[in-house]
Amino acid sequence: MAKFNLDYYSGENFYSDGDIEKEILKIVKTQGSYESMENVPFPVLYHLSRVRENILNWYPFQEDATCLEIGSGCGAISGLLCERMKKVVSVELSKQRADINMARHERVPNLEIWVGNLNDMVFGEQFDYIVLNGVFEYAPGFTEGDQPCETFLKNIKRLLKPEGILLIAIENRFGLKYFAGAPEDHTNGYFDGIAGYPDNHSVRTFSKGEWERLMEACGFSYHRFYYPYPDYKFPREVFTDESLKEQKYGLPTWNFTKYRMALFREGQVAETIQQDGRMDYFANSFLIEMSRNQIRADKKVLYAKMSTDRDRHFSIATTIEEQNGEKVVVKQPMTNEAKRHLQNMQNKQKDYGSWSSLGVKAKGDAVVTPFLQEKSLGQQAKQAIYEHNVEKVKNLISTVSMLCEKESAATGNRHIVSREMSGRERTEFAQVFGTSQICPELPCIAPANIDLILDNIFEKDGKYRVIDCEWIFDFPVPVAFIIWRAINELYSSYPQLEQDCRMQELLEEYQITQEMSETFHKWGTYFAEHYVGANRVLHYSIPEIGISLEEFRKRHQEKDLLNCQLFVDTGNGFREEEKIQAETVLQDGAFRVTFDLKNFKDWKALRFDPLEGKPCICRIDHAGTNAKLKAANASGKVEHGDLFLTTDPVYLVKMEENKDQVKISGMIAVLSMEEALERANWLLGKKNGLAFWRK
Repeated sequence: MAKFNLDYYSGENFYSDGDIEKEILKIVKTQGSYESMENVPFPVLYHLSRVRENILNWYPFQEDATCLEIGSGCGAISGLLCERMKKVVSVELSKQRADINMARHERVPNLEIWVGNLNDMVFGEQFDYIVLNGVFEYAPGFTEGDQPCETFLKNIKRLLKPEGILLIAIENRFGLKYFAGAPEDHTNGYFDGIAGYPDNHSVRTFSKGEWERLMEACGFSYHRFYYPYPDYKFPREVFTDESLKEQKYGLPTWNFTKYRMALFREGQVAETIQQDGRMDYFANSFLIEMSRNQIRADKKVLYAKMSTDRDRHFSIATTIEEQNGEKVVVKQPMTNEAKRHLQNMQNKQKDYGSWSSLGVKAKGDAVVTPFLQEKSLGQQAKQAIYEHNVEKVKNLISTVSMLCEKESAATGNRHIVSREMSGRERTEFAQVFGTSQICPELPCIAPANIDLILDNIFEKDGKYRVIDCEWIFDFPVPVAFIIWRAINELYSSYPQLEQDCRMQELLEEYQITQEMSETFHKWGTYFAEHYVGANRVLHYSIPEIGISLEEFRKRHQEKDLLNCQLFVDTGNGFREEEKIQAETVLQDGAFRVTFDLKNFKDWKALRFDPLEGKPCICRIDHAGTNAKLKAANASGKVEHGDLFLTTDPVYLVKMEENKDQVKISGMIAVLSMEEALERANWLLGKKNGLAFWRK
């Protein structure tokens, strides 16, 4: 049984999500999970989702180690730490949250939960690992001194063994999501962290450079940065400095922030920054591994991708590791139920033909394959897209078709048309894709690898290798569907490709019609949501609020755009048929406009209308005007200008001689109807001798 220590509890809870925490405790005690609930509030998802474990479920902890978890909250990763290490002491400031953690893990024998302020506690031992998952940023709120963050870090260091490792997960103050329009996670204000928290002194996150200086000041001589994406709270991937150069950062993901704006496409900008080699400074979050001494490990994780947001039968993690100087790819189950899936995957990989063999090895429950140094077809396609090389992209897609059609005695490929599928095969197809209704003339292949996306295909010396043979089915699958998946994945990752080559046009080259695309999309959706149970957290995400600064600029430009008119009287008065229009942009209220009179001979009079539809105050700059203008319908003089309370202000123009051009410049302030009314009241008061009204 887990132990509960209240020796340092002051009786006061310093922070809470409110009454929802009582609901969370009830869920833990009665249901154990929120997954059967229809409406799930975000705090429930945040505290109880298995995706939270992705921050460290790939990390190579030493099994015989001891761990101090600071700020364990409701136990999002406490259970994981207990699974991986010999002893875990979890410290939590709030008893209510500690109660939830205890309810979740009361049967875990190697867990101790201490309630209170860490700065008051005496443990009587040092630890191999200390973990802070979203805690360090609050150090200014519960640590005294002029440098609370530095003081807190030094206090933590005293609890660490000389060879121990400190792991801190925290947001990056310069995270790209903040530039893109996400409010700061702790203040909920826009650009607060970027601006240095000008109005907040109780919370603080840091840039990479600030972390490097802080670690140096506190005596952590060795460190390593990891970059969880999309952030450390709900990570799907974890990058390192090595993998940021090779793996794509910024894939579309979920959002749980209510008022998150989308000022630009974050993924597209991330690619640009990544190409420039600076993504580490703009990653949304950090996981920092630090120590006094050289960090030793039997293996070095370069990249991790976790599929824990799936049905438990398919929940696996993929890591790229450096083992004894050699790069390998390791796939391991995240649940007991997923072990069978990984075993099937290993068998399929071995049996999938000599052209795709990777030298699969089993290591316990894990599957290990060599890391391929060549660029994948997906990486080649990415470069081709940036170069607008559509033909190269099409050639790479054609490889998918070729691999589907390739005859191989080793695989025993079976090529049929869909009408030849047996009743059993149709039933199996429906279990995976949701329907047995298939166009009778579609060519099919069995066994079928439906995951022949370009990122999974490598070529060397004319031979192709396929990785991630996770979804190979023995029943026939239409070749067109496999090709559609490859094309759809490419356009989803690089939407800018649509500008050079419409997706539907490319699909039609493989006889995939719009109707077929819609059907294949339904198959793919059913497969992901019902068969694999993927992206469950996505159901709780919130759409971003799209904001186009270009549209904003255009609206303001239209607001500041003057549609000036010069009416020319050629003997029949001022008429709509005889006028000259000219648009000019207001710049800080100033305008300058020129009218060409060459097409009007022997004109009699001129009239200038500076704008239409709104009252205004207009001041003519006589030095920049080659004519004399007199306000015809102004209500009076104000602020060295003419006040027009009409929506059709008019000036009469007098020129000493018939020139070919009329040049007019001045200042104009457009008035709202409320402002015009205020000015009218002021004029009325002035005429009555009450000139006290504010001008």
